[in-house]
Amino acid sequence: MKPGAAEETSPPDAAQPVTGPIWSACRQLLVLTLRRQLFSRQTLVGVGLTVLCCLIVLAWARQREPSPKKFAEQVVVPIYIAFLMPVLAICYGASTVGGEREDRTLIYLLITPIPRPFIYLVKWLAANVLVAGWAGLTLVLLCRMAGESGRQALAPFLAASLLGAIAYASLFLLLGTLFRYGTVIALAYWFFLEVLFGNMPGIIKRISVAYYVRCMIYDAGSDMELGPAGRVAREMFLPVSGNAATLALVSAITLLLILGLAVFSRREFRDLS
Repeated sequence: MKPGAAEETSPPDAAQPVTGPIWSACRQLLVLTLRRQLFSRQTLVGVGLTVLCCLIVLAWARQREPSPKKFAEQVVVPIYIAFLMPVLAICYGASTVGGEREDRTLIYLLITPIPRPFIYLVKWLAANVLVAGWAGLTLVLLCRMAGESGRQALAPFLAASLLGAIAYASLFLLLGTLFRYGTVIALAYWFFLEVLFGNMPGIIKRISVAYYVRCMIYDAGSDMELGPAGRVAREMFLPVSGNAATLALVSAITLLLILGLAVFSRREFRDLS
């Protein structure tokens, strides 16, 4: 064999182990992020709010004539969709990167050989696993505690709940990346854009995530006659179809992920020193 032939085959062999350590480091980062977020005060807040919602459902189930329609209108939409889901997303979404910035540990991630887009993707995946997983399990628990009415409402509401949880987590993760105090900004967004604007008449509510989640729920629960009652309520809410709401949420999740990757890859975090 000629010496030149050995030299020509060496670059591919040397390039093979490069991706291995990076993927291994990404897996370790995912595990560490999940562990860090689970064993935190955010989990205590999530547990407390989940217990509170369970108590509310137990009290609701004692009424004389419970039905899936009442369960959706009195529990799922006002308590779960409008309150518990966004708060869980704020707890885990905004703090996934924001917590690293506050603890001054983000700098140790930035000096590792893991590319910045990979770091953000791992953080995005961890936040969505926690938020969507917790939200989905909580919905299953609430529906089972509500009895037969809740069990009938589980299947139509589960897909909308998981998609809404991912959208919220993606949004609040981006806010935690953009702003030093991302949790405060996320709370302000939730209160003003989701709570206040989300209940205003007209199309202004279409900037909120909860609007599209409710549209998906109303479309999936059409057999239960879910939706705004009366002509005035329908004209004030102006729902879109379930397919349009699904497309809007998927597009928002994709856009938020792309924006987050671009911001995290290019931003200089001057507040880490």
